[in-house]
Amino acid sequence: MSSDSMFRKLENDDVHLAYVPIQSYKAACMERISAMPIEEKAWEEMVKNILRAEMMRRGVSYAGLADRLSNYGIEDNELNLRNKVSRGRFTAVFFMQCMQALGVEILQIPHAIEEAAKKGGAQKLAKKSKTPES
Repeated sequence: MSSDSMFRKLENDDVHLAYVPIQSYKAACMERISAMPIEEKAWEEMVKNILRAEMMRRGVSYAGLADRLSNYGIEDNELNLRNKVSRGRFTAVFFMQCMQALGVEILQIPHAIEEAAKKGGAQKLAKKSKTPES
């Protein structure tokens, strides 16, 4: 082998070795970035459905939830609550305030996030298990 052909081979190996990790890294980053919103959205949907399921179990409307929250000094109206819950983006503090206002003592967290996050998930969660009082 001439030194010229060896140099090319080494150069090709270097480029190949440098090229593969960069592409793999970019692909892994892109997968992670594209997967994050979907995963986070599923969590938001699940939490929203848990709250709605607890409301259904107790027969509480958004207006009723607003009334119950006002007993704890939390002033919000039906429309604001409906929009906040519909978006599924609310704080853990708000979620716990709602659980307290609804009288939830035991929170049942579903094992399958995907199932709980699906459309109709709140109805399924509400039917799946009843409150300890019932």
